[in-house]
Amino acid sequence: MSEAPPLSPAPNSRINQIVWGSAGLMVLLLALIWPYQHWEFEGRSSIIMGIVHKAERDSEWYYCLFVPKIVALLIWRMRKDLKRLPLHGSWLGVPILLVGMFFYWAGYKVDTGYPGFVAIQLVTLGLILLLGGWHWMKWLIFPWIFLVFLWPMIPLETRLAFPLRILTAKFSAGFLNLVGMDVIRDGTGLHSAADAARGLEQGALFKLDVEEPCSGIRSLFSLMMISALYGWLALKAWGPRILLFASAIPLAVLGNIVRMILLTLGSRWFGVEFAVGRNIEGEQEMSTFHTLAGFVVFGVALAGMFVIATALEKWHAKRKLNSAPAAPTKKVLPKSPWLPLGVAVGICGAGLVLCAATDITYRVGEPPVSLALPERMGNFDSQDMPMLAKERQVLNEGVQIGRRFYFTKERAVLASVVLSGAEKRSLHEPQVCLPGQGWVISGQSFIEIDGGLSRPVQATLLRMHRDVQSATGQVVRTRALNVYWYQGSEGVTAPSYDAHVVTSYKDALIRGRDHRWALLSFFAPMQDTPMAQMDPFAELNVLEDMKTFIREFVPPLILKEGEAK
Repeated sequence: MSEAPPLSPAPNSRINQIVWGSAGLMVLLLALIWPYQHWEFEGRSSIIMGIVHKAERDSEWYYCLFVPKIVALLIWRMRKDLKRLPLHGSWLGVPILLVGMFFYWAGYKVDTGYPGFVAIQLVTLGLILLLGGWHWMKWLIFPWIFLVFLWPMIPLETRLAFPLRILTAKFSAGFLNLVGMDVIRDGTGLHSAADAARGLEQGALFKLDVEEPCSGIRSLFSLMMISALYGWLALKAWGPRILLFASAIPLAVLGNIVRMILLTLGSRWFGVEFAVGRNIEGEQEMSTFHTLAGFVVFGVALAGMFVIATALEKWHAKRKLNSAPAAPTKKVLPKSPWLPLGVAVGICGAGLVLCAATDITYRVGEPPVSLALPERMGNFDSQDMPMLAKERQVLNEGVQIGRRFYFTKERAVLASVVLSGAEKRSLHEPQVCLPGQGWVISGQSFIEIDGGLSRPVQATLLRMHRDVQSATGQVVRTRALNVYWYQGSEGVTAPSYDAHVVTSYKDALIRGRDHRWALLSFFAPMQDTPMAQMDPFAELNVLEDMKTFIREFVPPLILKEGEAK
């Protein structure tokens, strides 16, 4: 249980209602009423309505809509204790409110929701401290932290999805091979092993891919929310609660490993259509078995959560017997809340006035590059490689790809130009998809490239390899290099995904310029080589050839401002 609240002198409940009612109206105005961001490019919606739109499009975020109701119920459970708390505000809430409203204005100006998410958290924290004080914050700390689950963590989803896919595929393949079912893992794919006695090639019986829904990412965030709530209600100390919350990550992965094992066994015993479903004109129709296997994730995770919570509760009960009694609570005298309330209203009101006076005209930048890649580059012939149907489904609307495979007898380069759509952050980095294709990234560094432009380009260099076992049992390693950077408006470049996001929002906030980015990527595989015969200088030679190729390839593609109209 939480420690007893200060009891005297008795607070004026009428004043408390006015103060906290005013604070609640300020938060509702900022989060629910004020038109904050273009979520659909048709008109601005409030922060909360934007989350509703997101949940309607992607059901994985539907759990976010339960968070306000859960927070309200948590506070309702404390209502008798909260009524006894006097108002003793702390002026530390003022700088927190100011920082929160700065983030609110910044997100409003650059038209993105994440600064707004940070702003609501900070404004709520500032109001609690400024109006109620530290003893109110002590009681409301968990409901305030729980508000974090209201915000869709899409950037984390992109970052975590592929590592979780690889992890799920690796452990699933390891378990199946351990129990005698020969499975070959290729990146995020699970293929049936070749069977020479039966004349079956690799993948003849089944080919499964640990796609994003099977990675654990779809269930991870909702399970983290459930574990946090369950821990708060079932456990009585912060240490066990944090341990239970941390367990949601391995439990989500474990649940998805069990799911993939069931799908693999079902495909082997009853066929792919029974276990996974049918592919009808490019659309995957999930089977009943596939749907039921999805519930296994939550079954395994919730069962594990219950077991861990029971063990932590017993451990804490034994430890509590040997602990010293808690020190008596200090009494807190009430303070007049009217000046702090006036300051809070003034700060929030001034922030909204600043927003109303800010130019928020949405301007989509011109394409910085052309997608018309040359058919020949010096001695290189080429083959066009248009966007695949699967890529169209995965990439954001409006994203375009120009891609050609250039080759000579000695060298091959896959040149890709990916142009973003109107939506910000509609591009991702190669590290997101390369592991899913079976590549192991063994090194990453920043290099300077002469792109034939007015100044050198800072780019990212990825070193990677992929091992394949031949029919004779010899391991053959394919190595490759990938050089990429992001090209923005007016010659602006960024060497990495994070750098291009920072540049986007910095220039939108300070210079009022909206970039439309293009990802320039150059992928060069090396010749397959047995592990014992690898040439240590092959990588250096390929990199020098790539630099020469890039220097000739890039300048004709760069467009001047307005040239693409």
